[in-house]
Amino acid sequence: MIPLMTSSALLKLSQHQAHGTSLFAVAATGVAGALGYAGQVDWEAAAAISLTGMMTARLGAGMTATLSEQVLKRALGVFMLCIAPLVPAKAYFMQLEETRRKSTTTNSDDNNVVEKGLMQRIGPPAIIGLGSGFLAGLFGVGGGAVVVPALTLCTDMTHYQALGTSLCAMTLPAMVGTATHFQKGNVAMRIAPTLAMGSFVGAYLGGKLIGLQMDESTLRWGFSGLMLVLGARTLAKA
Repeated sequence: MIPLMTSSALLKLSQHQAHGTSLFAVAATGVAGALGYAGQVDWEAAAAISLTGMMTARLGAGMTATLSEQVLKRALGVFMLCIAPLVPAKAYFMQLEETRRKSTTTNSDDNNVVEKGLMQRIGPPAIIGLGSGFLAGLFGVGGGAVVVPALTLCTDMTHYQALGTSLCAMTLPAMVGTATHFQKGNVAMRIAPTLAMGSFVGAYLGGKLIGLQMDESTLRWGFSGLMLVLGARTLAKA
């Protein structure tokens, strides 16, 4: 949304307004997307991400106002380029982990399943929430760019579960960040409601009709390609 909203051929928003207005729509996207992926949401992880994300979303949104438009645009471009390879890389890291586990458990009883403790289950999502909340507030992005790569790399969730959990988890942090952006005049209310409405419908249909029907590998590479294109485009115009 941000590259399109700042386009001179479309909405012509400033970089700061685009970040704040985007976050307004992210909240609506989160609700709709979570409904579309309802059966794939890890509610415990979503709660941990949401609670810690709300703590830092306000900080990120506040920092946006301290950066110049050019610096903010460059930072967003670099951010997207850095995020792009993470999700496809999961398959490689999973193979490494599987090899390591087999080599260290050759003599163990494979029938013994160790139940994860509470901190083992919510610790990684809580840490992810701290970082993702700050980045969401700063860049106006949702779980797709931050939480999905982190969950796919740091937990045993499938890509579908990471998508559903991130959409659900980032709704409240997005609202907190939006409120801060609104106070600083960075939410363009002339387009925010219709943008949110379109995002709501698109996120629900995307999750319900397309996302869950598509091969997981295709989703990973599609996400990566989109981030590369948008990151390069943003940097080129900075």
